[in-house]
Amino acid sequence: METEKQPRYAHFWLDYLSIEALIDLIDDPNGSICRKILTDNRRLFERVQGSTHNHQVWIGGYIDHVTDCMNHARHAYALELAIGRPMPFSLSDVLLILFLHDLEIPWRIVVDEHGNASNRPGLATKDEFQVFREDKIADYGLELTDYQMNALTYVEGEQKDYSSTHRVMNELAAFCHCEDTKSACGTPNHPKPAGEDEWIGAGRFRSAF
Repeated sequence: METEKQPRYAHFWLDYLSIEALIDLIDDPNGSICRKILTDNRRLFERVQGSTHNHQVWIGGYIDHVTDCMNHARHAYALELAIGRPMPFSLSDVLLILFLHDLEIPWRIVVDEHGNASNRPGLATKDEFQVFREDKIADYGLELTDYQMNALTYVEGEQKDYSSTHRVMNELAAFCHCEDTKSACGTPNHPKPAGEDEWIGAGRFRSAF
């Protein structure tokens, strides 16, 4: 009997980039604007947790979640190309959407003196999150295409806009949704804070504050 010529799985090394290096892969002018958003708000991004309760719930969990999504997406995109599956969007599109997908979090999550996290008044619903993100994007002069806006709107799923007669979420939204879900729901306790994570390569890339 002929033995298998291909292994069922393979171990391989994948690099894990800093958020600055990932932003460098976003096409200008949006790449430069994303870099400015990070520079202007770095201190805030490194102090806020990733969600109120469900994922990356530690100081700096927000920037860890975004960095993790972008790193996973970069390799997932390369895998799709490697197996001959062309996609109607670029890696730059993917990284742009994932950098922006939770942009309201640093301004909406507040933590009281007992360590309990909640949403700031006026930033408590999905619709309010979306309006805030879009306003912040406009303030910085980012110009997204309709295709990119669809992805940013539906990165967390179609939800109340679901229809059985037509597809609401486009391909870019679906790809980014998978990467966001993988981090937020599949590995909500990773990447852990510095010194606590066993993942090879998932080191912290934090500035001093």
